[in-house]
Amino acid sequence: MTTLYVAITAVLTLSLLGLLLRPGQTRPMTLWLLAALLPVLVAVTAALWQQDEVQATLKGFDPAPRQRLLIWRDQKGELDRSILTLSGLDAACLVRASGKGGTYQLGGGKIVVPPNAQRLGSWPSPEQAEALMLSGQLGCRRASSE
Repeated sequence: MTTLYVAITAVLTLSLLGLLLRPGQTRPMTLWLLAALLPVLVAVTAALWQQDEVQATLKGFDPAPRQRLLIWRDQKGELDRSILTLSGLDAACLVRASGKGGTYQLGGGKIVVPPNAQRLGSWPSPEQAEALMLSGQLGCRRASSE
């Protein structure tokens, strides 16, 4: 589908260029229509291209609940850890939140993420978390910063 839109956009661009460079009479309405349609086609093509990239990134994404390990250093500098059972979407939220810290509202409730927490084990990649956010599938939000 994206390839079709790229081809249509290229043909429209070449047609507009041909009409502008050709000597002689050209109907103003034809030029106006082609010039007005071109930005719309470019925007639709870019959106479809981005959607294809998101789908390719999410091919290996596993939304099933799993146990995941989160480690961090407490105020005394000692290593602390937490084993969480999270769905793939909630885990993706924590992937985005692990560097920032704070309290986040997830599907199963609120969770406090320490600043600079590290993820060990099977977590979604940052690229998958970003793709989920761009596709509108990530429903977590920051409740407060701590």
